[in-house]
Amino acid sequence: MDFIAQQPVVLLAEADAIVGIDLCDALERAGYRVLGPFATSREALSAMEQESPTLAIVDVVLRDGVCTALGGELRRRGVPFLVHSGLQQQDESRALSFQGVPWLSKPALPEDVVVLLDELAFLPPAPTIMEPASPIRLMRSNEDTSNPLVRKLASFTALSEADRALLERISAETRLVAPNTDLVREGDKPDGVFLVMEGMACRHKHRANGARQIMAYLLPGDLCDVDVALLNTMDHTISTLSACRVVRIAPETIADILAHHPAVARALRMSMLVDEATLREWLMNVGRRTATERIAHLFCELLVRLQVVGLAHENSYALPLTQADLADTTGLSTVHVNRSLQELRRQGLIEFKSRQLTILNLPRLRAFGEFKANYLHLGDRIAA
Repeated sequence: MDFIAQQPVVLLAEADAIVGIDLCDALERAGYRVLGPFATSREALSAMEQESPTLAIVDVVLRDGVCTALGGELRRRGVPFLVHSGLQQQDESRALSFQGVPWLSKPALPEDVVVLLDELAFLPPAPTIMEPASPIRLMRSNEDTSNPLVRKLASFTALSEADRALLERISAETRLVAPNTDLVREGDKPDGVFLVMEGMACRHKHRANGARQIMAYLLPGDLCDVDVALLNTMDHTISTLSACRVVRIAPETIADILAHHPAVARALRMSMLVDEATLREWLMNVGRRTATERIAHLFCELLVRLQVVGLAHENSYALPLTQADLADTTGLSTVHVNRSLQELRRQGLIEFKSRQLTILNLPRLRAFGEFKANYLHLGDRIAA
C-alpha cells in the first residue's frame, strides 16, 4: 500500500507511562514514527489537529475516562486503529466506537502489538461511527460478497441465497486472536471446528527437540477439520501465524449442515478433498523439488488460493510469514530460505517487502516451480 511505502505515523493513546515507553521503543524499531504517548483523549485529539496519523493504538480508558470521542474521531477520519486495553472486549464500558476493532488484552508483549499493527496496515479503514459496526475485512473484491467462506465454497458448487445466508450467519461471530496462538493443541480433545476469517494459521507438529514441521496453511475461508468431532484427541496443533479473526463452530452445527444443506455439504467435502490433494502436493514439494522450486511453487499456490477469496490483486498479496515459517514449511534451514528468496529476486520473479509479496513474472515463476493448479480443483474459475 502506498501509505506504508513511507514512514507511517502511529498515534499512541496510553495512560500507563511504562507501557507507553515500551510500545514507543517497539514501534520505532519496526519503522513507525510515534505521536505520543498521550495519557488523555484531550491530548490525543489536540495532536490530531496538528497531524493526522496513519494508524493508532488506543486504550479504551485513559486518564480522562472512556475515550469514546477519540475512537469516534479516528473512525471519522478513516484511521485504522487497534485497542490495547486492560478491559475485556465484551465489557459494558466499551462504547460503539470500539465495536469490530482489533482488540489485544493487557498484558501483551510490545512485539505482539506491533505485529497486529502491521496486519492492520493492510486492512481498509474502519467504518465511520454512523455505520453499523462489522468485522474488519482484509480486502474488498468486486464480487457479490466479501465473505471468504462464501467465496471459497461457491468456487466448488452453486450456492442458493439460503445457503449463502447460512454461511454468513455461522461465520458472523468472530474473535480476534493474536499471532503465535494455539487454537487447539496436539493431545487436546477437540471442541468444535475453527474457521479462519482473516489472517493466516497453520497445522503443524513438533519433534521432541522442538523442530517444527508446518503441514498446511489455513487462509481466510478455511475450516479446520470438518469431521473433527469424530476424534477423541487432536494429532496435530493448529496455531495462528498472524493476527487472525476466527470463529468456533459447534460440532452439532456442522452435523446439521452436512445433513440438511446438500449444496453446502458438497462444497465442504470438496474442500476436504482439496486439503488432502494439497498435502500430497506439499509432500512432492519437500521430497522432490529443489529449495528454490519449493518456494516458487508455494508462492504460486498461495496466489491462487487468495485469489479465490478476493485477497490477491494483480499478482500481489499480503504474506505475514517469517523466513523461519517458510523454512518449517519447506523443510529447509532459514539460511537456505534466505538464499532461495534472494535467487528468486535476482531472477526478477518476485518482490517481497513490508509483508507484501508481488509476483513480477507469473508465467516464469509457475514454470520454474512446475506449478499446476489442477490439485486445487477450481477448473476455469480462476486464472493462475
